[in-house]
Order: sequence, then C-alpha cells, then structure tokens
Amino acid sequence: MVGVDSSLVRWPTSPELGQRLGWKEAAHQHGAPGTRFPEARLSVIDDLLNRVGWEARLEPSTMGEVALAMEQLERLHPGDVAINDRGFSGYLYWALVRQPQAHFMARCSTGSFRAAQEMFRRNRANQSQGVWLLAPPDQKAECVRLGLPLKMAGRLVSLRWPSGELEVLATPLLDEVGYPTEEFLTVYHWRWGPETFHLMLKGRLELENFSGLTVEAVEQDLQAALLLANGESALSEPTQAALTGQRQPEAQARQVNRSNPYHAIKDQVLDLWYGDTPAETVLQKLMRLFQGDPVAVRPNRKVPRRRKQSFHRSYHFQRRVKKVVF
Repeated sequence: MVGVDSSLVRWPTSPELGQRLGWKEAAHQHGAPGTRFPEARLSVIDDLLNRVGWEARLEPSTMGEVALAMEQLERLHPGDVAINDRGFSGYLYWALVRQPQAHFMARCSTGSFRAAQEMFRRNRANQSQGVWLLAPPDQKAECVRLGLPLKMAGRLVSLRWPSGELEVLATPLLDEVGYPTEEFLTVYHWRWGPETFHLMLKGRLELENFSGLTVEAVEQDLQAALLLANGESALSEPTQAALTGQRQPEAQARQVNRSNPYHAIKDQVLDLWYGDTPAETVLQKLMRLFQGDPVAVRPNRKVPRRRKQSFHRSYHFQRRVKKVVF
C-alpha cells in the first residue's frame, strides 16, 4: 500500500535558496508588505503499512503536486496499490500508476465520470460496478506520447464515512471475491498515513528548523529527517511485538510511545552505524528505551475537534507541550 502527498515548506531567507526554489511574496489584508521568503513543495512517497518513506523530493512551490507525484510513480512495483486522495484522480495519473502493473484506489469527485455521478445520485453505500475508464479529450495526446492506453477497465465502489457522507472510489481491482466491496472503507482509511507523515516531519522533527542557508544544507536536513523517521518505523515494529506479547489477557492493549524513539535514535545513531559497540548491543538498548512509558490503546475513541483554537492555547502547546526532535 503506497501513498504520495505533498505540502509546502518555508525555507530560511537566503539568496541561494531563493534562486533555487523561487520567492514567495507575503501578503495580508492590507496588501503586500514587501516581505518575501523561499518556499518549496515537499513530496513524499511512502509505504503506508510500514510507515517508511521511499523518497522525499523538494521542488519549487510553483510545481503542482500531481505533476511532482507523477515523477515519483517510477518507484512503484508490480502489485503495489497507490491509495490516492481526490486531487490525484485524473485519468493520466491513473494510467501512469498502471504502467508498472501497479493498482490504485482513488476518490472520485461528484463531477467526474458519468458512472460515478450516477452512484453519487443514488446515494447507496457498498455498491460495486464495472466500468470502462476513458481518457478525456484534453489528455489523449499526452497519453499517446507516453504510450499509455486511451481506456482501461475499472471498478467503481461506493462507501459511506461514519459522518454519513458518501464516497465513490475508482480502482482497477476487478475481482470482487479477492477484493470485497465492504473492505474498501477500512483499506482506504490507510490513506491517512501520508498526512501524518508530513505532520511528523514538519512538527515532531521540526523540518523547517534548518541547520544552514544553502541548498546542500537544506537537502541534508531533509534526508536526515527521513532517515530518522524510517529508522524509528523499522525499530518500533519489533518493540511493539514485544509489548503485545507481554500483555495479559485482561489488560488494556499498549503501544510504543512515539515521543521516545526519535530522541533515543538521535542519541544512539552514531554508535549504531559508526561506533565500535556491536550493532546488536545498540539495538537492544534502543528497544529497551522504546518500551519505556507506553501509551494505552483506546479503540473507537473519538475526541471532538475544537473548531476555533485560541492564540494563547496554541502558544502554550507550541512552547511547553509539543515534543520536538531536531
């Protein structure tokens, strides 16, 4: 299961970064104050089930997220399933996903394919329908240039969110026995992975707290953050298995407190890769640190979101509560 998504990142003011990524003019209700800063688009393609980022790309913010994601689709392998949000629902994008024999699950808009519009109109969940997905006239020339088909067999699946909203997914997974309609809601929920991955990079790992003002320094910071995130994911899995094995039948399930592993890895990473201490010894130490202070798993717990966040509450959280690693 693969996801790809992007977000905008503000860089430190530097002529070199501005020349590489372009300048973003600041503005407010009274107009432009004359302040500008470099801004880039960060796009990450990642393994949703293992929380591992395959590739992180930085490009000027003027580059569209779909165009950048298309360049990263070369990372897909046969059998992969790209789970996409509504913004990545064009025929050309889907055809590029299918080129390496990969699959997709993508949300359709209410104004997309005629068959999808009809499913929205009927407003019935857990429906499945086989369709032919056709290239729109404005994309046919590009499909021919890239050697892509002008039509592909697909399947539309309707599902309903807990909020009551109906969604229609398009997919080339036609086998209704191997890929039951009722499981699409659970599987598509894994799409939340890329959102939290960007949140972790920019929030917990403070990606915008850069160590230099050059393009090389910024790229190094990004790759270091991705390496730290992937290391945490890889090492947390056996730790979580150990926690699960220690659980008593009547006890509440526990999971690794992800506030701890990032700090532990940062402190031990040089010993792990370059020190004289055997790697097995460092890994055992890391796993012991990971197991400290686990958090309880509370399934189906839903905390109402505050619609309006006060400035003082936000300041208190950023200054005194949020745990960052950089």
